[in-house]
Amino acid sequence: MAERLDVLLFGVTGLVGRYGVIHLCKLASQKRLTWGVAGRDEERIKDVLQKLKEKTGDKTIADIPIIFGDMYNEESIYEMTSKTKVLINACGPLRSIGEIVVKACISTKTHYVDVSAEENFIDKILVKYHEKAREAGVYIVNACGVDCIAYDLGILYLQKKFPGTLNSVETFLRMDTDDSTLPGPSYNNSTWKSTIDLMLNKSELKDLKKKLPDNLPKLRPELSAKALPFKPRAEDGWAVVLTGSDRTVMLRTQQYLYEEKKIRPVQIQTYYILKQLWHILVFIFFGIMFSILVQFEAGRKLLMKYPYFFSCGMFGVNEPSEIMCEKAWFRLTMIGKGWGVSETKFAEEPHHGMVVQVKGKNPGYGATSLCLVLAGIVLATETAHLPRRYGVYTPGIVFGNTSLRKQLGENGVTFEVIDEFKL
Repeated sequence: MAERLDVLLFGVTGLVGRYGVIHLCKLASQKRLTWGVAGRDEERIKDVLQKLKEKTGDKTIADIPIIFGDMYNEESIYEMTSKTKVLINACGPLRSIGEIVVKACISTKTHYVDVSAEENFIDKILVKYHEKAREAGVYIVNACGVDCIAYDLGILYLQKKFPGTLNSVETFLRMDTDDSTLPGPSYNNSTWKSTIDLMLNKSELKDLKKKLPDNLPKLRPELSAKALPFKPRAEDGWAVVLTGSDRTVMLRTQQYLYEEKKIRPVQIQTYYILKQLWHILVFIFFGIMFSILVQFEAGRKLLMKYPYFFSCGMFGVNEPSEIMCEKAWFRLTMIGKGWGVSETKFAEEPHHGMVVQVKGKNPGYGATSLCLVLAGIVLATETAHLPRRYGVYTPGIVFGNTSLRKQLGENGVTFEVIDEFKL
């Protein structure tokens, strides 16, 4: 294989990877891209490809290149990344062992996307590798799962559609299922492990934050987080504050637009929707229990052994069933407030509002793998619309001027303005 592949999917035997290879087979064929798969267990990879061949009837799948790559084998990672123009990393969690893949991609001048939502990992990669990626002529894009992609591109879509100057956005994420009687967890325990790991390494995250610039201006009126549960506009249920990497990613995109393009940044607060008021009490109870147990080794062992119980049925040791995945859906509602077209000074309170919704099925695996694979494909095919300078960036920075949002809509993750209103 003298010539590099256009895209290579690493981690094809995991749940995200297994869904991802279905999308990659279809989309790469449409774009006439060369592609391959990579991982450390050739027999399991062959099994995945055989099932894909049976599902699609595509006999050419038998000729898809299989490349060895093991994050515990540094030499294999460098060899793997040297064989592709774009690496799509479906592995995770990445905080403890994922850095080597980024390092190898920069060394072999390979563009890179992943699904990491681990704030420690995202910040560490930015701090350590932004300048190195720029010098190497490489784009490194973390957080290309459905959560950060939906948030980041959703905010940019709202900014584009808003008829005037957008001051603030409150986001409301709802995740649900069409069949609540299905047994078993909604997700495997990778995210659960990442959450425990993040709680254990809060000091590392604080140290990383100190090394990153925070040049966003103070804007008025200021948007503060609402500490108490409340019922939002355009959503059923109760909103509670949602923490995590999504807001960090969005604000980093806003900072880039402010510094590089002199665009007024948007203030952002994120919330999660719980259907019933009593769900909040359960949420608080399990949250307190988690916060206490994670501080002790014995408690962490309990959390790891019984994720289904301590996450109230959300995470489990076993993978969710295929029907569980396919019945799941998400809806991200974004409520923006600002001023109309004719406004030039902002002495008054915002008087115009707009609501955008991003929706899709199977957020944990189907939609996430779609976002990841399409991000890699766009990186390979739309170089003219990418940032002028290379480096470590958010999805919004890299894909804001590309067709990614449009292609997501064509494949089931839709972005839509659903309401405008006066305040």
